[in-house]
Amino acid sequence: MRMPVLALLLATAAPALAQHAHHEGAPAQSHAIGMNQRWAAPDVDVAAWVARFEAPDRDVIANRAAIVAALQLAPGQTVADVGAGTGAYLKALSGAVGAKGRVIAVDIAPAFVAHMAERAKAEGLANVTARLGAADNPMLEDGSVDAILSVNTFHHFEKPEAMLKAMRGALKPGGQLAIVDFDRESAGATDHQRQMAPLDKAGHIRLIEAHGFRLVEDVAIPSLRQNFMLRFVK
Repeated sequence: MRMPVLALLLATAAPALAQHAHHEGAPAQSHAIGMNQRWAAPDVDVAAWVARFEAPDRDVIANRAAIVAALQLAPGQTVADVGAGTGAYLKALSGAVGAKGRVIAVDIAPAFVAHMAERAKAEGLANVTARLGAADNPMLEDGSVDAILSVNTFHHFEKPEAMLKAMRGALKPGGQLAIVDFDRESAGATDHQRQMAPLDKAGHIRLIEAHGFRLVEDVAIPSLRQNFMLRFVK
């Protein structure tokens, strides 16, 4: 349990951290809003985004198995993939929690949600459900999930402070939040990725811990060249 004085310090620091993140990430936030509107459009080309999101040489696709393994999920658990996109991680997460577990795939794009629902059915992933989220809330019930995974999505959160609050509320006591996102300081990161990422790894840690999480692991995946993976607990 956190000491009262620490809670006070975190409460005092959080607004300043949020203001700093907002200022530092203003161009990235503008990009995020534009992309989110594009994905939510009724005429979004889902097939084109499947090809783009799930390209085999993409860092988070090539390392998908290692990322899911690092979550250390147990059979029977419930995991939410927030910002699941076209569902690239559904099969791996489904296998990790087993038939008695649950995978909740959340995205703000209705077309992506419909695609993931069809994909789960076609691939026989009976423990997967797809759900429409909001820009400031993944729309998960309080205390309902053991783990939340967010891959290359944190930099698209228009309201990261509100999302962190909602995700913390959705986690069970001791539940984990895993963030995989662009590493601005990585030699493998592209200029475009650096422009999209409003915070470096240390900035992510400060912001997320200021909202009631504790870092438990800076996951080392040697072949993850453009991204970092951080595991927090509630």
